[in-house]
Amino acid sequence: MSDDEPEAADERAGRRSVTERFGELFERIEDAIVEAEMVDGRPVICEVNPAFERVFGHERSAVLGEPLNEVIVPGDGQRAQEFDRRASAGKQSTAIVRRETATGTREFLLRTVPTNRDDSTYSFGIYTDITEQRQYARHSQVVHRMLRHNLRNDLSVILTLADSLSECDDATVSETAETIAEHAEQIASLREETRPLERVLDDGRNVAPHELCSLCRPAVAAASNRDDDVRVEVPEGLSALAVPHLQQAVESLVENALAHAGDDPTVVVRAERVEEAVHVEVVDDGPGIPHHERGPVFENRDITQLQHGSGVGLWLVRWTAEACGGDLEYERTDTDLTVVRLVLPACE
Repeated sequence: MSDDEPEAADERAGRRSVTERFGELFERIEDAIVEAEMVDGRPVICEVNPAFERVFGHERSAVLGEPLNEVIVPGDGQRAQEFDRRASAGKQSTAIVRRETATGTREFLLRTVPTNRDDSTYSFGIYTDITEQRQYARHSQVVHRMLRHNLRNDLSVILTLADSLSECDDATVSETAETIAEHAEQIASLREETRPLERVLDDGRNVAPHELCSLCRPAVAAASNRDDDVRVEVPEGLSALAVPHLQQAVESLVENALAHAGDDPTVVVRAERVEEAVHVEVVDDGPGIPHHERGPVFENRDITQLQHGSGVGLWLVRWTAEACGGDLEYERTDTDLTVVRLVLPACE
């Protein structure tokens, strides 16, 4: 036996071990998985895992050899045909789709992974059931829009009535009307403050490379005036994967720093590449963010601790960071500086 033969035997044993482990994953995973052979551009089922049987309600023996689209794709299946064309061309796909199960139509996150074997093309389809999550998101959106519409109309009525009562000769009635108007205006202002949050949530999937200097400088200009000491230390050409709302997030952090950093604040907006990430930091020499405001945002503490209007800007920044696929960090340095750091994915 040559010296190479033991190494080759060890390699084959290692491959079998990996295959066995992935076979166990195939059997135990909660996501439905189907392996299909592409025959004349159409997927024909050649294997399914136990989760497929549970999720779609079809026994393995009943679907083997059957066209996949006829088993689980509702309607004319035109979109499924596009996935089939991509699989035949060796391209992966990821999409949210509707598929027919034994208990009705449900929504799935579908990921297709094509592979070649024995001069044939196969495709793995991995189905993650997201029906409940999607329903919750739609219901929340409807409730939110209804509340926003009703709130706007009712506040308009309250403010009109409070304005008319404020002219009453009775001092008690007049003062009460002013108090009502004050609180109604606070609610109206909070509604306006949360609009940027809605835009981030609605448009948060639009992630693309952005040159950070071109985002940070306009953000600082919008948040400050000539008397404010705000420096921008962002290298030209430094980019990160981000959403366009990153500019508004930086603007919000600068505004917050200028508002709470004292009578003569110094604020620095800086950015640098750190391994596979880009750090965008807003640094100030103020007393720091109060714990009751930063706790829910940075430490996932109970949001019931938030008071009226507090922390709205910080939520905007956090959700913007998450929409970019990044994170948000808070640091209080030994030199009494406050650092709020957006950790963003770096461009390749």
